[in-house]
Amino acid sequence: MKSKVSRIFALIAVIALAFTVVPSSMAAPAKPKEVRIGLLFPTTGAFALLGTDQMTGAEMVLKWANANGGINGVPIKIFYGDSKSNAAEGATAAQRMIDNDKVDIIIGSYSSGIAQAVMPVAQRNNVILWEVGAVSPTVNSQGYSNFLRTVGVSKTYAAADYDFVTKFLAKKLGKKATDLRIAIANNNGAFAASVGDAVNDLFVAKGLKVVAKEVYPSTSTDLTPLVLKLKAATPDVLFLTPDAPDSLLFWKTAKTQDFNVSALVGSSGIGGAGFVAAFGATGVEGVYDVEAPALASMNTSGLKSRVADLTAQWVKEFGAAMGHPCAVHCGDGIGGAYTLVTDVLPRALRTSNSFSASAIISSASKTNIQDGGTPQGFGVQFTGTNSATVGENTKAKSVIMQWQSGALKVVWPSNLATSTPFAPMKTWDQR
Repeated sequence: MKSKVSRIFALIAVIALAFTVVPSSMAAPAKPKEVRIGLLFPTTGAFALLGTDQMTGAEMVLKWANANGGINGVPIKIFYGDSKSNAAEGATAAQRMIDNDKVDIIIGSYSSGIAQAVMPVAQRNNVILWEVGAVSPTVNSQGYSNFLRTVGVSKTYAAADYDFVTKFLAKKLGKKATDLRIAIANNNGAFAASVGDAVNDLFVAKGLKVVAKEVYPSTSTDLTPLVLKLKAATPDVLFLTPDAPDSLLFWKTAKTQDFNVSALVGSSGIGGAGFVAAFGATGVEGVYDVEAPALASMNTSGLKSRVADLTAQWVKEFGAAMGHPCAVHCGDGIGGAYTLVTDVLPRALRTSNSFSASAIISSASKTNIQDGGTPQGFGVQFTGTNSATVGENTKAKSVIMQWQSGALKVVWPSNLATSTPFAPMKTWDQR
């Protein structure tokens, strides 16, 4: 009898153990040995100058993270791709990174057109596209789940423009905002078209007087017809959205045709080092630029102390390496990569022990960084996969900068400004 009871208890123990042992297929995943990140930017071709700036900014932050323990002890392995300033080349380079380098994340892309081509490749292969530069809403018009963008979209540019016109510029020019004659011009690329349309739509809806809305081919080699049309419209203010190459061509043509406005608010190439290099400090004096802030000339007093210290370190490092200040596109790379390595990836590792796309998306859904918590000054909070606009940073902002004495200074809003804006600009015969 005693032997029979013992056998029964032994059987019960075995059954209990069977229910408490976790099958290997259900065990927590092993800690990743590394996280593989691809930097995919246009480092040759028409967009190379600003694309390289953006890539370098992101690269500095990834290397800083590695020097400080990686992602909670997991090192970052960095891979490089060149989109060659071409959408098809960007898609090919993305696929190559995925196939050959086995990247978990692609950081890109500078150009909206390139990002739009890369996004389906990333989604199809279940890789994250961490977008730090492209602002057109069409980049993720399909609502792909693997898309996360740290910078604002074209509507943030328009909002900053409207705020600046109505609260400062109109008064400075001695007119009511509704009496200003406003012209809008952009090339037909994805980025420029989205910004130009957003500015036009907002201004018209708010009752501002848009006297011209012109679109020109991004491949134009002669902008004389465009400039003459704009000149005939006699605007007080011109809102211009070019890419880097046509920003130089436009300003050269404006000088040749003696086209003067009281204020020019540009973007993209207007804020790049190549613009002041081509025309000199006097040639660009007073020109405005609307984008995310240029870190080298932003007031960082509102940043958290650790963020401010790191920003100063990276700005100095970038200037020494590149020979020009860390402006808008460098800042995009720094700000976007900072959020990735200090917030999203550490949380993904803590909660999922993984850098899979699903782990990163889940982690990003919990991101809630307040203003002052990133090098660019604005916070970060992403829209979810059930939103009409997936993966957008709802806290991203644009600022107004101005070329003053050869430097691009943040001038609006006042909490980020390092200088006071002025208007009107000098005419060409006064430069």
